[in-house]
Amino acid sequence: MSSVRFVFPKPRLAELLAMPGGLPVAEAVERAQANLESIKPTCSAELLALLELCEAGYATLGDGFDDSALEGLYAIAVKGIGAGEVCGAPPVDIALTSFCDLLDHLRTLRRFDRAAVGVHVQAWRLLMSPGVPKAGAEQILEGLLKVRARYAAEAAAAASNAA
Repeated sequence: MSSVRFVFPKPRLAELLAMPGGLPVAEAVERAQANLESIKPTCSAELLALLELCEAGYATLGDGFDDSALEGLYAIAVKGIGAGEVCGAPPVDIALTSFCDLLDHLRTLRRFDRAAVGVHVQAWRLLMSPGVPKAGAEQILEGLLKVRARYAAEAAAAASNAA
């Protein structure tokens, strides 16, 4: 007669999870900040290059609705979102998000407003300038968000009418 013996291995995952390891949070944050500082100049240069592409695209726009041109501006602007924080210009991220939202709304409405698009491009340039006072940046962003909100309301109304 043979006997059966069941062997259950001790799971190491629970043991590994209970063991301390890695960097302390303060040190990890410090290293991350140092890494961000090291890429700041490159990031600023890339964000300025995107801005120049956007300005060139804006300059070629006609006065009528052009879906592919607005899509091109969107593709440029969306690449810059997040870079403002790294470059030390966080308001740029808010402006770019507003710009992308505006372009979405205009494409949804199949309309074009040269002034609304232009003010976002110009604000991007202004917010990239060194030494913009915080109060000034807040006023610029407030204006951009009002422009975006106007078209957001129209796009929402159009969507509810279509449904």
